[in-house]
Amino acid sequence: MSKKNMQEHQIKRIEEIGLFIKNWRLNEGYSQYEFSKITNKHSNTISHIEVGNNITLLTLLDCLDAMEMTPAEFFEDMG
Repeated sequence: MSKKNMQEHQIKRIEEIGLFIKNWRLNEGYSQYEFSKITNKHSNTISHIEVGNNITLLTLLDCLDAMEMTPAEFFEDMG
C-alpha cells in the first residue's frame, strides 16, 4: 500500500516504527548492512524501514527477532 492510500495517523505510526528500529540499531552499534545480515533482509529493506516506508508484518517480526524483542516489548517500548 502506498502512502497516498494511507491515513495520516497510519503514516505517522509506520514512521515511528522505522525510527524506533533505526535508533535501536544505532544504539547497538550496527550499520544498516550489519543489521541486514542478522535480519536476513537486504540492506535496502532496512533503509526503507528506517525512512518510514510500509513493511510487511513478517519483515517486522524478523527485525524483532534480531532485536530479541517480543511484539509486546517492542510496542511497549515505543509507547
